[in-house]
Amino acid sequence: MSNQAQESKPPPEKAPPLDANFWSTLGIKYEKAFGNDPALIATVKKWLSHLPSGSQVLECGCGTGIPIARTIADSGGSHKYHGIDLAAGMVELCRKQVPDGVFEVVDMLTYTPTSSFDGVVASLSFLELKYEEQVSMARKWFEWLRPGGVFLLSTITAEEPENQTEGYGDQGQSIFDPESGCHKDIPTTFMGNAITVTLFTQRGWVRLLEGVGFEILSKETDLYVPKEGPSEPRFYVIARKPERN
Repeated sequence: MSNQAQESKPPPEKAPPLDANFWSTLGIKYEKAFGNDPALIATVKKWLSHLPSGSQVLECGCGTGIPIARTIADSGGSHKYHGIDLAAGMVELCRKQVPDGVFEVVDMLTYTPTSSFDGVVASLSFLELKYEEQVSMARKWFEWLRPGGVFLLSTITAEEPENQTEGYGDQGQSIFDPESGCHKDIPTTFMGNAITVTLFTQRGWVRLLEGVGFEILSKETDLYVPKEGPSEPRFYVIARKPERN
């Protein structure tokens, strides 16, 4: 994605979200393109170091299970893994990585857990959600954790614009909200498909997570270069839900 000045261009047409069937058929192709991610694996291990042995952990958008579910399973922490994804094909692939895990085919926006978790992780699975939906998910991640539980966010971030009229995306168009630090409705492509994403800046994510109640434990950045597609500015945040007073 490139940063360009926004002039008097008409707003781009919004591409519809990629559906469950797309993700199910993508499967192994996605894993081969994005599964080898050393920085993410290292960050998952760091997140797990905050959790006691035998923790209940939820992955929100489990995908194929590579690399996050596999890293959790190989950690030696005897963690109880729970993965959710809207694509049945992705869930079946992830189940092979964690055969004793619990899985549900469900949209994260409508998911209602029956118990709370010691750890929750979300990695890139929410980028097609609208601004209001991402804010809602931040509140839900917080709510789903037990007091003292730890959340891991892995995302792609937008850059801070030089001014409020600057656009973002493949066509240099987006709506930037300086208060939230969020670029809304960015037109771009993913593995040859037109999509519309919403990206927060690093500042925007920290403000959002702290705003719903999280205590930030660590922040890290990385430039990920996938086998297919442009490089991605990754942002990793580990945050804790405070213990009850």
